[in-house]
Amino acid sequence: MLRRLFLLSLFVFLVGNVSFGNSIYTKEQIDRFSRVQYKIVNHGEHFTAVNNGLVPDYKVASTVSAQTDWWNGSVTEVSMSTLRNYYDLESNGSPVQIWQDPTNANNIHACYTFSAEESGWSDRTIQYFFSSDKGVTWSLIGNVPAAGRAGFGTITGLSTGVALIGTHTNAGASTNVRTQFFVDAFPGLGSFSNLDPGGDANAYIWPRVVATTNVAQTNKFAFLASTSGADASFKNASTSITTSAFIGYTNLDASPAECYAIARGDNGNIGVAYVIDDARFAGQTGDVYFMESTNGGTSYNTPTKIFDANFTTDSLGCLRGISMVYKGNNPCVAFETVKQTESGSFFPGAPSKIRFWSPAINGGVSIVVADSNNVPYAPYTGTNDVLAPLCRPSIGKSADGNTLFVSMMVASTATGSTDTTSMGDIYLTASGNGGASWKRPKLVNPTSPRFDYRYANISISNDVSGSTGYVNMLVQKDIIPGSNVNLANPLTDAKPVYWRVAYPAPIGINNISNIADKYSLEQNYPNPFNPSTTIRFSLPQASNVMLKVYSLNGQEVATLINNQLVGTGVQEVSFNGINLASGLYFYTLSAGNYKETKKMMLIK
Repeated sequence: MLRRLFLLSLFVFLVGNVSFGNSIYTKEQIDRFSRVQYKIVNHGEHFTAVNNGLVPDYKVASTVSAQTDWWNGSVTEVSMSTLRNYYDLESNGSPVQIWQDPTNANNIHACYTFSAEESGWSDRTIQYFFSSDKGVTWSLIGNVPAAGRAGFGTITGLSTGVALIGTHTNAGASTNVRTQFFVDAFPGLGSFSNLDPGGDANAYIWPRVVATTNVAQTNKFAFLASTSGADASFKNASTSITTSAFIGYTNLDASPAECYAIARGDNGNIGVAYVIDDARFAGQTGDVYFMESTNGGTSYNTPTKIFDANFTTDSLGCLRGISMVYKGNNPCVAFETVKQTESGSFFPGAPSKIRFWSPAINGGVSIVVADSNNVPYAPYTGTNDVLAPLCRPSIGKSADGNTLFVSMMVASTATGSTDTTSMGDIYLTASGNGGASWKRPKLVNPTSPRFDYRYANISISNDVSGSTGYVNMLVQKDIIPGSNVNLANPLTDAKPVYWRVAYPAPIGINNISNIADKYSLEQNYPNPFNPSTTIRFSLPQASNVMLKVYSLNGQEVATLINNQLVGTGVQEVSFNGINLASGLYFYTLSAGNYKETKKMMLIK
């Protein structure tokens, strides 16, 4: 009886969606249907879910098609150093290397791996840069550590506004290269104290770090470090900033090297996303997992698989690039997927995709935000780096939490005369609804004169000023294509540059038309919906807009527009009810003296 009721409810839901909004399902959703009880028939342009002839056809929603433009190309570039860098360690993974202080947006901190030697790189170190005017000018404060060899730097900040830099180094009394941390005495001062977790037999390196916010752990941070080579693993740890009291490594048997990311939620939870790339885990190469800690990184819950390379129809799996941020308390992960074929070289083949995952989006199934449909890329050629044609995503958010950003590295059709490797471009996309939908990725860098742009990194938090938001990025700029890795290209001219990308805020509002003769609020579509719907409204003049969603008992459940100045015309915003129960809801628009409320139905 219960099974009958379930099937009847599911049929009503599916048919209801068609009759009320012409619902479109992603291929991932349809794949999930097929694994439950539906037979999927491929008709080329669409798929049919067959259930005793009762279920109608559903087109496959391309998550990267029908995207709207959002950015006009306004970017300010500042060269951070005139020093020529011969060693390109920025190529390893997606570490956080730029941090804008969310409590003082004037202050931006960055770190960059540097070596002036063409080979050997005995002088390899981490350079610390600081700006106190939102990136208009930058100062090279110094090397971190002041003495000793270092590499693979990553940066975060404490609530006091000081920089915390992690690197692996032989500084101090270390007899081998291992993960150590350095905390500044004052924002931008450059007087760093060494926070050394101590030696480890396996010399764990490649750190990722985040400060904790729990009341009991205000002065602590959590970090990850890893061994290299076959059968490697990474470990996590927590340590106190004030006392340098290291509480010990905890083995997290999963993946080596650069294939992981760490972030912190507003509630203090620490999240870790990582890629499986290890011979010990047969059949899981390219899978992506997420786990979370509620005690500041001391221990984690059972990992959840957020991407299964074996179940995808395109045989893509994650290679290396993975990045993570929290939107409120929701973890948000961006990662690359690529054909899992290397054939003795570091270069996997096309196709490539950038995917996004959050438990609050699409039922916890990752979606595609960039692929060949919306980003023109060429195959990478050469032998000197672990790169895919579309790779190395970096994710950040606006300081108000309204917008997510993902940058990506793209193989250009342009090639340099001194190397067969393709030039690199940087693209940027944005989402104003928590990742449910994304804007069309836009080329950020100029194409004339031609430079090689690589390894873009977005600040975790990015400032918003009035109707304009900004994305703070650290990018490697090189006159010669390729990377100086494994002695493949000793004649590089790589330098760090800072980009401040301006965009119209809020990003979540799409302008449909610039013409409107009156205030109006339209019925949402589709309606009923599950879990997302679109709300459209009209403004005859620019107005401060408030758009909120309420439950049946009048409880506010979402603020879609929070007293934002919105321009004249027809506008629309998306609403995702993934975390809400089925039922009747109300949405209210306030603009000037105009106020109107309408009903909508969420059916799960």
